[in-house]
Amino acid sequence: MRYGLVKWVLLILGAFLMYQNRYKLLNLILGMKLLRTIAIRGFLRIPGIRDKMVQDMF
Repeated sequence: MRYGLVKWVLLILGAFLMYQNRYKLLNLILGMKLLRTIAIRGFLRIPGIRDKMVQDMF
């Protein structure tokens, strides 16, 4: 019982801290070439985002 409560509190606290520092985390992730490449490839696999980006580029 206690373990489950502690787990949920830590999960909520972690999510709150990540949300508060989301731009710092994004800059950290996109500052690394390998992770930036993986992130861009991941976003381009989503049809709606890919179509919007291709439409804006050309």
